[in-house]
Amino acid sequence: MPKPSWCLDRRTFLRGTGLTLALPWLDAMAYAAPSTPKPKRFCAFFFGNGVSLTKPTDPTSDWNWFPRTEGADYKLTRSLETLSDHKKDLTIFGQLSHPSSRQLVGHNTGDIWLSGADIRQNLNNSISIDQLIAREYGRHTRIPSLVLSSNGGTGMKSRATTISFDQQGRAIPAESNPKNIFERLFEKPAEGDREARERVLASGKKRVDFLMEDARSLRGQLGRLDQQRLDEFLSSLNEVETRLTRAQAWLGVAMPDVDRSKINLEVSQKGPTDYIRTMMDLIVLAFETDTTRVATYQLSSEDGHGICDRFPGLLKIGNGKHGGHHGLSHSDPSKDSSWGEYDRYLAEQYAYFLTRLSAIREGETRMLDRTLAMFGSGTSSTHNARNYPIVLAGGKDLGLRHGQYIKAREERPLGDLFVTMLQRLDFPVRKFADNAGEFSEIV
Repeated sequence: MPKPSWCLDRRTFLRGTGLTLALPWLDAMAYAAPSTPKPKRFCAFFFGNGVSLTKPTDPTSDWNWFPRTEGADYKLTRSLETLSDHKKDLTIFGQLSHPSSRQLVGHNTGDIWLSGADIRQNLNNSISIDQLIAREYGRHTRIPSLVLSSNGGTGMKSRATTISFDQQGRAIPAESNPKNIFERLFEKPAEGDREARERVLASGKKRVDFLMEDARSLRGQLGRLDQQRLDEFLSSLNEVETRLTRAQAWLGVAMPDVDRSKINLEVSQKGPTDYIRTMMDLIVLAFETDTTRVATYQLSSEDGHGICDRFPGLLKIGNGKHGGHHGLSHSDPSKDSSWGEYDRYLAEQYAYFLTRLSAIREGETRMLDRTLAMFGSGTSSTHNARNYPIVLAGGKDLGLRHGQYIKAREERPLGDLFVTMLQRLDFPVRKFADNAGEFSEIV
C-alpha cells in the first residue's frame, strides 16, 4: 500500500539555515511506527533509610508502607494511597533484596541498589542496571543517561550520593542544579562557542589517542598485577574517548527547542517539593525530546548525608523533633506516624512523575506505556537490608501487566525483577545482580 502524503517518518528532521532538528512524536508518524518503533525508556528513583513498618495491632497500623493483603485486591495504606490513580499501572513488591547485601548494615545498600554487587570485602561495586541500558540506548541519543540526586556528586563508598555506577563500578557524579541541568540538555551554544568546543574536543581526542598508544607500548614491560591496573586505566581512557567521539558527532545536530519558561528553574533544596518536581520535569523533558532514554534520581541518600536529610524538617513533618530524615527513620512508627507521613510525601512525588508521563501521548499510547519507572529503597527499615520497598510502574506496551501486590514467600533476589526488566527492554540476558530466575508474574 502506498504511503499517504500526510505521513512522516519517525525520525523526521527539520533542516534549514545549517541546522538539523529532530521532531517529537506526531500522529502523522504513526504510519512509519512498525518499521521505526517508538523509544523504550528506563528510570529509577531511590530514597534512603527505609520505610515505616507497623503491626496490624498498632494505633498507627494504617501507616505501614506495605499493603496488608496480596494480589489484585490489595488496599493501599496511607503511606502509598497517593498512588491510587495509577494502581492499574504499577506493581508493589515485597520480600525482594540483593542476596549479597542481606548481612550488610542497611546504609550500605544505596550504593548497590541498581547493581547488586557484593561489596562485603572491599566495597568494590559493579555496573548499575541503568548504565548497562545506557551503553546500548545511549548510541541513539545526545545524552547516554541522566544521573541526578538531591545532594549531587558521588559522596563516598558505602554512602554514595548517586545510584549510578559505570562498567568499572565507579560512582558516576550526579547533577543537582536544575538550571545547569537544563542548560546542558537544551541550551543552544553560540556559533563562536560551538567552534571553540569543536577545537577543544578535537584536541582532547588527540591527547587521549596519544595516551592510549603510549600506555599500550608500556604494557609488555609490566608484571601481571601492574598489567591489570594498566588495563583498568586503558578502559577508563577508552570511555573518555567514546564520550569525546559522541560529543563531536552531536555538535552538528541542533538541540531540541524547549520553552524555558514552562519549567521552574529558580528552585533550591530549601523548597523540597518544587525542587523535586523540577528535577522530575527535567527527566520528562529529556524523555519527550529523546535527549536521553535513561535516567536515575536519588531523592534522598542514606544515613543523614547531605541537604536532603533536612527535607522532612523543611516540610514540617514531625515538627522537627526527629532531627532530619535519618533521625526520623530511628523513631518508633508504632507510636508516631511521622515516618509514614514522609513515606507518603515521597510516594506523592513519584505519583506526580507518573501523572506527567501518562499525560504525554506518543501516537495511540502514553509515554508511561513505553517507560519502566522504578521507585524504592535498599532497606525495609533503616538498618535492615531485606524486604526492600519496591514499586515498578509503566511498560504496558513492553508486555508488563500490573495492578497487584506481589509478596514472595521467602526473600527473593531483586535481580529476578532486573532481568525481567532488561528482557522487556530488548536485552537478551539471563543473569544480572545475582538473580535466581525471572519475574514471570508480571509478564
